[in-house]
Amino acid sequence: MFFLGAVINALLFSAVGVLIFIGCLVLAKPLLDLAYNPIEMQVVDAVSRIEVRNEYAYFFNHEFGLFAGRFLGCILFLAIVHWGSGVAALKYALPVIALFQLLSVPVAGQISRGPKLARPAPLPGYTGPAEDS
Repeated sequence: MFFLGAVINALLFSAVGVLIFIGCLVLAKPLLDLAYNPIEMQVVDAVSRIEVRNEYAYFFNHEFGLFAGRFLGCILFLAIVHWGSGVAALKYALPVIALFQLLSVPVAGQISRGPKLARPAPLPGYTGPAEDS
């Protein structure tokens, strides 16, 4: 939906295009949250158990990754403005960012299906998750 709205916005490049983009964004955001957050929690739980580390370290890494993505989006926008024009940046930055998000869908699918390879060996001294008696 985000990609579709971004492309329509770039093609129309008018107030109607913006309204369609915002409408697609409003519809896509809850769906994205429903799909993404459980995957994120599964990854944090699994990796923190395997590496015997605090879960908050992974949330920090995740938030830092989000910040890095936003920063790169800003850099992309500024680069298009610098080597193109402001109008080109307004038209093409969103579809490029949406395409990158769309390309991450197979990665999310692989994470939700679980690893195909054997699990890595636990760290020395790791005895496994605590069992309730």
